[in-house]
Amino acid sequence: MGRKLSSFKGSTFSEKYQLQENIIGEGSFGTVISAKCRASQESRAIKAIRRIEKVNMLSIELELLSELGGHSNIVKLHDFFHFNGSVALVLEYFPHCSAAELIYHSKKDLSFALFYFRNLLSAVAYLHQNGYVHRDIKLSNFLFSSKTKRFRLVDFGLATVDRSHNECSRNHAVSTMEKDAECASCRNTASPCMFCRGKPKRENYHIVGTPGVRAPELLFGVGLCNPSIDIFSCGIVLLSLVCTKHPFFMPKDESENIMNLAFLLGSESIENMARKEGMRVTISEKLPPADYYHLLMSMRFGFEHVRRHCSPRLACQSCENRSFNNSYGVCFCRSNYDTGMFSTGNNENELLTIYVDLLYRTLEPDRIKRYNADQLLCIVESFESRINFKPKPLSNQDDI
Repeated sequence: MGRKLSSFKGSTFSEKYQLQENIIGEGSFGTVISAKCRASQESRAIKAIRRIEKVNMLSIELELLSELGGHSNIVKLHDFFHFNGSVALVLEYFPHCSAAELIYHSKKDLSFALFYFRNLLSAVAYLHQNGYVHRDIKLSNFLFSSKTKRFRLVDFGLATVDRSHNECSRNHAVSTMEKDAECASCRNTASPCMFCRGKPKRENYHIVGTPGVRAPELLFGVGLCNPSIDIFSCGIVLLSLVCTKHPFFMPKDESENIMNLAFLLGSESIENMARKEGMRVTISEKLPPADYYHLLMSMRFGFEHVRRHCSPRLACQSCENRSFNNSYGVCFCRSNYDTGMFSTGNNENELLTIYVDLLYRTLEPDRIKRYNADQLLCIVESFESRINFKPKPLSNQDDI
C-alpha cells in the first residue's frame, strides 16, 4: 500500500487531496483509495494505477468517464493526475452495499432484483448508445446505496470502443470452417486427435471479464468488442440476485466456465452457437438446457418447496447429479432450448414470470438474437406500467 501512495506525495495531487490511506476496493487495473478534497472537504475515491501497461485502455477509460461520467448511473470523474509512471483518477465517493448485502436485499424483497436490474440496464444502454462496451459487468461493479437508493456503474478498466461493425462476418467464418474438412478421428469427441493438435491454432486473443459472468462467445474469442457481451453478464447478475446466490458460478478455468454455461444453456446450444461462429466445438458431458422458472424456484425456495407446490414432474437423474442437495431429483431441465421457453406452469407470481422472460432474453446463446439494453428496458417498463396502472373510478353518470 505504501508503495502505491508514495508516488502521490510531494505533488500537485497532495496539494488538492488528502489521502486517508484506507482501501475501498480493487479494480481491474488499480486500487481504489478514499481521500478528501482539501478545498471542499468532500470525500473522493482515488483509483490509483501504479504501472500503466496498456495506455490505449487507460485513454478509453478517461475518454469514457470525461464524456459520460455523472450521467445515467455512471460514476463521475472529478480530476486526473499522471506523474512518475503512476496515474490517479479522482472519482466521486459513493458509499455502497457489499455483494452479500445486495443478495440480502433481494432475499428479503423479490422486487429488489428488478429495481437493481432496471437501473443497471439504464447505465448499460447509455454506454452502448454512446459507442462503448464495459466488458466487466458484475454485482461488485454496479454499486447500490441503501441510504440514497441510487446506483453507480464503476471500474471501466476493461472498457473498449464498440467495434462490432468491424467484425468478420459469420458467413465468412462458416465458409472458412467448411473449407477445412472435419476430422473423422476426433469428430464428436471432447479432445482433438494428435493430427489436429498439430494444426495451426486459431489466432490468439485475450479473454476479458470476470470468470463466471462471461458470455459464451467470449470464451471462444468472438465478439470481444460487441455490446451483447455486457447483456449476457447483466443476465448472470439478475440470475444471481433472484436465486440469491453469489457468485452464481465460480469456475477455476475456461473449460469449467464452458461447462457452467452448458448447465444453463445446454451442451447442444453452445455447440450450435460455436458452429454459427465458424467453429467446431464438442462438449464432453451432454447436458439439457435449464428451465429458468423451475431453476429460479428451486434455487430461491428450495427443491422440497418445488416438489410440493410446483407443477409435478418426474424425478430427473440428470438434475439430481448436477445440483447440490437435490436428493428428490427435482427436474429443472427442458428437452430443447427453443421449445416451451416461457411456459411457467401454474405460476401466479407475475414478478417471477418477468424474471424468467428477462433471463431468456439476456442469456440467449446466440449473440445476434440476444436482446439489447433498450429492448430489455422496454420489457421492464411495460411490466411496471401494467402493475402500477390504476383505473379511474366508474362514474354513475354517462359522459356527455
